[in-house]
Amino acid sequence: MNNKNISCLPLPEWCTRLLVGFGGLRRLDTIGVGDIGAKGTVDCLVVYEDEYLKHKELLVNALKEKHINTLVIFNAHVFIFNDKVLDELDSLSTDLDIHVLAQGYYAKKYENINTHHFELQEHGISHHFTLLLSTRLQARRNPEKTFLMQVVEKDQFRKTVMQGITASQIGQDVISPSVVRKDKESSVDLFKLQEGLVEFVKEKYPDNMDAIPSLTSFGHGLPNFSFYEKSFCEVVLETKNTGAYHFTEKIFRPMAFRVPVVFLGSKAMHDNLNRYGYRFYDNDFYRHWHNDEISLTEKVDRLVTFMQHIKEDSRAKEKLTDSADSNYRVFWNERKLHYYKNWYDIFDQICKGKGIDRVVEDVYSKCNF
Repeated sequence: MNNKNISCLPLPEWCTRLLVGFGGLRRLDTIGVGDIGAKGTVDCLVVYEDEYLKHKELLVNALKEKHINTLVIFNAHVFIFNDKVLDELDSLSTDLDIHVLAQGYYAKKYENINTHHFELQEHGISHHFTLLLSTRLQARRNPEKTFLMQVVEKDQFRKTVMQGITASQIGQDVISPSVVRKDKESSVDLFKLQEGLVEFVKEKYPDNMDAIPSLTSFGHGLPNFSFYEKSFCEVVLETKNTGAYHFTEKIFRPMAFRVPVVFLGSKAMHDNLNRYGYRFYDNDFYRHWHNDEISLTEKVDRLVTFMQHIKEDSRAKEKLTDSADSNYRVFWNERKLHYYKNWYDIFDQICKGKGIDRVVEDVYSKCNF
């Protein structure tokens, strides 16, 4: 078995492209489960999340018996790893070399797992065509209402927030599109919108399809620029706002478009966005929003008061605009640079001492004339 490349069980094609490209690898050597232990030691093996769950017992035993030296698990959906799986990985990681590439964050922190976080959707949205769209939006914004809320009311948390705002006076100053507020059909409807737009680009601009990776990066959450033109600030509720979570287009979309944000995620989510460099106008609101001793109903009342403050106070609008400007710069500059360096650092750790062929090292060494 070629020990100059990292091995893998079959991966999704996009995942292979990502790891090879951003990890600076020559390639990944795909093997079968039956090859583990039968053809010598696998120095480093990458498995996708579903393959790990499917073959967990075999992979754990192979690690213990030294048939695998390093196991790398690509966890694109943090929700599918329950506490039992993660607790076991944490225990195993005290003695074994296990790395988890996590698109998101778990509900609790683990001391022993080598967890490497990455923001796939943040990077996808930072496509140059999205920047062109954002620039066009800046020239056309003329807010008629203060707030925009694009919320699919799929859980009680989101329903309670939306009902509280809708029932208040501030609800009259909110754009809340009905296609998003449907429950069961909303995601299907939005996906059809994306498919239709992609087909339009393919048919009309066959020689310039730069728009397609930009549009598909938003997933089901395509930007509706008429809403952004007519609103000042977006109130964002993420797909998951408690427990294990990952950031989606919901938070990165307004940041990419230089739109002020009120973010209604958990304190852990808020703290991580702050750690990324993003900032939010506060006015003492978030201290109460993140207080677990306060009921959700009371939090929504405080949210309504905060929104009323934003509507009526010109200074608050100035500070929100300042934060949007700052977040825009962080999104398009600091975070974009971080994404590339983060993958480089991840594979530096994984490949250390293994003699793995990496394109960046070979090219660097050759550029010494």
